[in-house]
Amino acid sequence: MTGPPVGPHGLVAHPRPAAFPLGPSSLAELLDTGSQDHPDRLALIDDDQTWTYRELHDEVLERATELARGDFSYWPLESSAELIISVLAGFRSGHGWIAARAPQNLDTSALATSVSAPSIDPQDPAVVAFTSGTTGEPKRVVHSQHSLLLPCLVSIAVDPPQPGERIGTPLDLRIANVMVLGPLSAFARGSTYVVMRRRYATGISQDIAAHGVTRLLAVPTLAYDLAASSEVDPEQLQTLDRVILGGSGGDPDTQQRFFDRFGVRPTLSYGLSEAPTGVVRESLADPIGSRKGHPLPHVEVVIADPETGSERPIGEVGEVCLRSASAGPWAGTWTGTLGYLGQPELTERLFRDGLLHTGDMGATDSEGRISITGRLSQLIIRGGQNVDPESIRRALVLDPTVADAHVVGYPDDRLGQRIGAAVVVADGAEFDPDAIQARLAENGPEVSFPDRLVLLEEIPRNQMGKVAGLPDELFTD
Repeated sequence: MTGPPVGPHGLVAHPRPAAFPLGPSSLAELLDTGSQDHPDRLALIDDDQTWTYRELHDEVLERATELARGDFSYWPLESSAELIISVLAGFRSGHGWIAARAPQNLDTSALATSVSAPSIDPQDPAVVAFTSGTTGEPKRVVHSQHSLLLPCLVSIAVDPPQPGERIGTPLDLRIANVMVLGPLSAFARGSTYVVMRRRYATGISQDIAAHGVTRLLAVPTLAYDLAASSEVDPEQLQTLDRVILGGSGGDPDTQQRFFDRFGVRPTLSYGLSEAPTGVVRESLADPIGSRKGHPLPHVEVVIADPETGSERPIGEVGEVCLRSASAGPWAGTWTGTLGYLGQPELTERLFRDGLLHTGDMGATDSEGRISITGRLSQLIIRGGQNVDPESIRRALVLDPTVADAHVVGYPDDRLGQRIGAAVVVADGAEFDPDAIQARLAENGPEVSFPDRLVLLEEIPRNQMGKVAGLPDELFTD
């Protein structure tokens, strides 16, 4: 199995990609079109402060002249206009951004000197981001301006901007993918970005109402909270016409409850830090709960055998792998990450046989739709039998007495692994494990029932909906 040559710092030099069919060629030029074509249109809202496209362009340009070229810096700013302006100014001056949320013991000087100096060349390293680290130490993902700009422009082709569009997300803008999907995409689309700081249901609903947000980017956990909160008035969300959910933990019931209460159907998006952002999007034409989506036009999805790399037949589960689209206007534009900084072995494992290996499991159907079934690294092997924890989790949360659940494998001397499930009981419900077992028996073999069920008041999740902090000891004696 072969891949592109990996340099000493763990990065690859991708062949120069094809030009974008629309928009600017780099994030350094992101505001140029808006400042020329619609200079007086509102670009950014942060509480009572506003910037037109001309004002934002001029402030970014002024800030860029103050930055020394060739540095990577970490701006310890929470979601704010100040963070957005700092990042845009960095792109304008060829200044690198270390995208992180309160990193532990982050040595920015070591990061800054361990890759070649950034520049305005859209193919050069421009951002160092961090994976969630929920299954191990966070990996340092390096992106170019080109790779971060691509999903912004693809969103225009897939979902054209609407007049008066206002985009907002309560997710932390110090996460690179959130910065891309939020303000960077908004400016590429010629829309208005609304800074949203509050991350609880009533605060989110008040922000939407106060600023007329029309396009909300969130995670399923927040959609659940909005739909479940009796303190949220549906009138507060009446401006919404598009809700896109990424991250983890999404279930058909959450989507349906949100639609029933607010009249807007959330659509699921699958993506990853290394892509970056979304590569598969659920279609509004499919029924709620299909949990399937079509690849976005800049990528092709290949379901491969994790061991051999050979493509799996339709309907068979394998590893989800990515490559650039080979046809259409976006052909050859996608490269993905430049690699993992300082981790050349992981970069080599990521890029093999012309594919980016995501580590996720999935399958395709006869209509070319993709379903994501779980993580290869989280596959449970119980007595030699492969068990998909995601299929058990989905069956659990479909029970009306279960508000949330997470399934893992924990060590066992005899079987190698056993199945553990953490369950949060819905408010006012009476949990009946026998009824749950009967429901699970309808969905698969008896082994699919967890060996150990633990009731929790809350399953710890990070901002992107991924579970963190459930130790093996939770399920062992």
